[in-house]
Order: sequence, then structure tokens, then C-alpha cells
Amino acid sequence: MGRLGVWKDTLSKSKRYRWLVFATVVTGTFMVNVDSSIMNVALPALERDFHVGPATLQWVISAYLLMITGILPIVGSLSDRLDRTRVFVTGVAIFTIGSMLCAFSGSISELIVYRVLQSVGGSIIMGNVMSIVSYVFPAGERGRPLGLVGSVVAAGTIVGPSLGGILIAAYGWRSIFWINVPIGVLSILAAILMLQPILTAQVKRSFDRAGAALFFVGIISLMVLISEGQTWGWTSLPSIGALFLSVVTLTWFVRHELRSRDPVIDLSLFTSVPFTIGNVAGYISYVILMIPGFLLPLYMHDVLHIPTAHIGLLLTPQAISMILFSPVGGWLADRFGTKWPSTAGMLLGTLGLGLMALLTTTSSYLDIVIALSVFGMGMGLFTSPNNVSILESAPIEKSGLTGSLMATIRNFGRVSGVALTVLFLQWSGDSLVTAPGFARASAFTFTIAVGLGLLGTLFTMSRLWIRIRRPQETSS
Repeated sequence: MGRLGVWKDTLSKSKRYRWLVFATVVTGTFMVNVDSSIMNVALPALERDFHVGPATLQWVISAYLLMITGILPIVGSLSDRLDRTRVFVTGVAIFTIGSMLCAFSGSISELIVYRVLQSVGGSIIMGNVMSIVSYVFPAGERGRPLGLVGSVVAAGTIVGPSLGGILIAAYGWRSIFWINVPIGVLSILAAILMLQPILTAQVKRSFDRAGAALFFVGIISLMVLISEGQTWGWTSLPSIGALFLSVVTLTWFVRHELRSRDPVIDLSLFTSVPFTIGNVAGYISYVILMIPGFLLPLYMHDVLHIPTAHIGLLLTPQAISMILFSPVGGWLADRFGTKWPSTAGMLLGTLGLGLMALLTTTSSYLDIVIALSVFGMGMGLFTSPNNVSILESAPIEKSGLTGSLMATIRNFGRVSGVALTVLFLQWSGDSLVTAPGFARASAFTFTIAVGLGLLGTLFTMSRLWIRIRRPQETSS
């Protein structure tokens, strides 16, 4: 054993080791979320520089999320078979290189292509962070660290808009990708120095290549349909073709997975009612999270004519609320259970969306700050207990797959949220090129989002009548 191995072995015996691992892996999470939140602030600048509208701009975000969603279960399945530490480091390296290429993009098409490469690294990071944290922390003690993961996500969100607004105003939108490079290098070095090999598979299993290919084709086809159906026409040949391809491949995928000895997605996980409810509720939460994330920067720019630097600052109250209330949600989950905190959080988030639906052409900065603060408070309270509920309803040896499924559903929700935002704007029937028309279309979209939030609240409340039984722990 070399000096580095001795150092890691000694460090792993320290009481602080779990939190050192936590700090190491969330650095990667921080980087991914800085990038995601910065992109929202960059939309007006991209709109101006590349002369494209919301229907094209959505692909800067959607292409990234499409690829992540398509490969996350594959990443999770592979991670359960491999050394999670090496997989994580590889993901951070790919994400960092992708960020550099995005900074050199000469057209909106190039930017979208490089965002896809960036998403491969992002999927590897997302598919391993929660599973690594769940592996090093025992059941009953995961609420706090998972709640803090939510705080780190929110911290990335708060740094992204404020820093992004300043960078874009001073140096242009390309500078927002360079910010990932030092964070990525720091995360790689910390992982090499701190993390022990993490192997959770009890036995060697083969990789289900056929299942992985079927899932990728099926889910990508479905999400392309969701994103482009309105543009193509829902009864057009491309829409019907995408729907047919999605239905056929996903049906074939389910049948294949039920017969496979080593499936990409263990469908037996969904026989757990808490697992299924948690994932559906999580999907709804990420749909409604993405609606203001995509729409508000455009509303502030096109309706209120707010400078880019100010847009970034005005988006930070949501992140601040999530930083404060994600750990509170995790603490409440450890102390009182996951049901009531998640229900209260979803209801509070829906209230925040209701306040956004009241925004007009004369709304003030304070109106936006209050709406985002209430929304962020609710989402912070909801997310941590919901994640704990899902993770503790699945076996620890399948934590990689569980974490990847959660991230897959999270990104599927985000893609759906962006696509639905564009769809609802078009459904409003108002002109999107005038300030009054865009304001009315925004209010229409947020009103529908309130309906989705109420649906999520009702779904989350169903857990109040379900008894949750934790699976047998097989490792610590």
C-alpha cells in the first residue's frame, strides 16, 4: 500500500471521515448546480446574441437534461458494479472538459452539442452523490446529510444567478462556463485524496446492454416528443413516429427487464408504495421547479426590462430559502418522519407559484422576492424528506440504482417543466413579443403550475395513510 493508500486508510478510521466524504462529493454537485442556475440567467444574453426565441433556447437546457435522463439509470447500474470513487472522478473530469468546450461555442448549435457532452459528466456525478452519502451514513442518520445536499444544491443555485449576472454583464456569457473549471479541478483532487474505494455489489453481475439501449431510445423519444410536439403538431408524422417509437421500445424494455437476471432498472423497487409515491411526487416537484426557473428570467427581461446583473440577484431569494430550509426538512424527517414535512413543503411551494401568477407589467422587485422566497421555502422543506423516504424504502446495496433513478426522474421532470412552460406560453394565445402579452402568458402558465402543485400536494398527502417499512440493511 502506497503513501496515499495509508493516508486514506488512516483517514477512514476518523470520526470525521463521513463528513469529509460528504464535503468531497458535494463539491461536484455544487459545480453542476452552479452551471444549471447560470444557464437560466444566460437565456436573455443567448436570445440577443444568437437571435433565437424560447422554442430554440429551451434546447440549451433540454438537450443537457435529455442526455442525463437517458443515461442516468445506466450510470447507476454500472456504478453498483464498479468502484464508485473512480466513476465519480471520471464524471467530474468529463463535465469540466465539456464546460471548456461550451465556452468556445461559435453558434447555438455548437453550444447545444457541447452541452450534451457536459451532460454525460453531469449524469455520472448526479448518479453517485446521494448513493455515496447513503453508503457512508447509516439509516436514521441520513436525513441531515441529505438535507445538506439540498443546501449545497441551493448554494450552487444562489451563486449561479448572482455570479452569472455579474460575469455576463462584465465579460459575456462565455465566462459562465469557465467558472466550472477551478471547481472541477478542486473536486477531482479532493476525491483522489479523500475517498476510499466504494464497492457495494455483493456479487459480480453482467451488464444488461440490451436493456440499456431500449431504455435510452424509449426515454429520449418520449422527451423529444414532449419538447417538440407543439412545434411539430401533435398529430404530425414526426410526433406520431416519436410516440410510436417510445411506446414500442419502453414496452419492450419493461418485458425485457422482467426477464433479465441483471436488469438495468430493478422494477421490483416499484412494488414498494413509498418508493413509487416518492418518485412520482418528486417528478411533479421538479416540473414546477423548472417553470419559474425557465420563465422568470425571460419575464424579468422582456416585461420588466430588468438588467441582466439584477436578474441574477433577484433569483437568489429562492436559493437562500432552500439553503435555510433543506436542512430543516432533513432534521424534521429524522425527528418526526418524512410524511408531514414533505406535505407541508409541497403546499407552501404551491403558494409561492400562486404569488407568481399575480405578477404583472407593474410588479416590483419586492413582489418577485416574496414569491421566490415562499416557493424556495416550500421546495426546501419538501425535497429532503422526500429523498429520505425514497432512499430508505430501497436496499442499501441498490443505492446506486436508486440514486440514479431519483436523478433520472428529477431531470425528466426538469425537461418536462421546460417543455410545458413553452407549451403553456403558446396555449395562452397572447403575443410573446410585447410586454403586456408576455405578462399575460406568464400569468396563465403560473396558474397552470399552481394546479400541478395542488396535484403534487394531494399525491404527497397520500403517504399520511401508508405505513413505511424500511428494508433490511445489508451494509453500513
